[in-house]
Amino acid sequence: MRSDLISRMVILSSNSPTDTSTFRAMVRLVSWSKESGGRDGCRPRIRNNREQRTIKPRLRDRKREFTMAKSEKYLVVRVGRGGDLVMITPALRALLDARPEAEVHLLTMKEGARVLRGFDPRVTRVWDYSRRFPSRLLQERRLKSALRTEDYHAVLCFETRPFYRKWLGELASSWHGLETSPPPAHFTDGCLDLVAAAVDEPIMRGALELPVSDEGRTRARALLADHGVNPDARLVGLHATFSGSGNPLKDRRGRRHRQWPTASWAELARLLRQGARERDMEVEVIIDSLPEEYELVAPIAAASDGAVKVLTAPPDFERYKGLLAELDLLVSPNTGPMHMAAALGTHVVALFSGWSTLDCGPYTPAERQDIMTPPAGNERLAAIKPAEVATRVLSRF
Repeated sequence: MRSDLISRMVILSSNSPTDTSTFRAMVRLVSWSKESGGRDGCRPRIRNNREQRTIKPRLRDRKREFTMAKSEKYLVVRVGRGGDLVMITPALRALLDARPEAEVHLLTMKEGARVLRGFDPRVTRVWDYSRRFPSRLLQERRLKSALRTEDYHAVLCFETRPFYRKWLGELASSWHGLETSPPPAHFTDGCLDLVAAAVDEPIMRGALELPVSDEGRTRARALLADHGVNPDARLVGLHATFSGSGNPLKDRRGRRHRQWPTASWAELARLLRQGARERDMEVEVIIDSLPEEYELVAPIAAASDGAVKVLTAPPDFERYKGLLAELDLLVSPNTGPMHMAAALGTHVVALFSGWSTLDCGPYTPAERQDIMTPPAGNERLAAIKPAEVATRVLSRF
């Protein structure tokens, strides 16, 4: 067939040189015959450019739809301070492990964003929300409009207040939130149960996480050296403040159940120094103070007869995490640093009253924690005796 076509083309080209349209048609026919093998049954190549342009976009659309299906987007809501965010890290990790292709956004306060910075690159966006009045009233409508554009697959709300569902319940077809009155369980376990229900499959129940850089650890060691702390000694940290401790009119419940008396902190430091000498062991007791808290912790150092060293330096959260990781043990009431130390693997001696340790105690193995509570019938933190705390601390060395 090809030879017959070629002979016809030769005749055309010699006899009818002006009939260019017929000649071009014959060229295309020969080209098809050459590429397809004539009548061998092979599919001819598409030669029509317009037809090619209509097919390529379809392939791109299918690829785009497949990518979007893989990249589900989740909104996680936890509006709280440092310790509140640390307690949800096992649930965040479980969600990311169960949905490795997912993208996670976080709605939280500024402090929460700072705590989880560097947690996982798949936490791609943090929405800043303030629950203070009147900031929240000015934010809520604008923030909800912005969140609507994200097209979330699901919302996971680690909050018990019904307000959040009323405010954000329309953002996704799938909503998962903590109960208003959850059953007795640790807050972290409740968050993990919520993730298991959201992904509808068994999940990994891991430990608390708090990323800390090598640079932060280096700056922490430098701060200790600047204050004459022996790097070979057992290092005990005291966290004597809590959010709002500088304002006597704020958080009266927190003051009763989170503020151990200055005299008790000072006596604890003296007893630790004395007990270490009796055991032929060196213990360094330190307090890392923010500038605005120095007036609150300086009296502890003054009453301790030199048993406490107060570290003073400009605020540096990365360095602070590094310092918590350097400690052998931290003594603290129910505060954010207690949860941060637990996440960094530091042993915690937690002073508790007024809150249930089942709900918000250190989420860490039993061998890395000790819970000290007041005697029965006395619900104030001040009722915990320094001698009992010192005995518990020294027993861990």
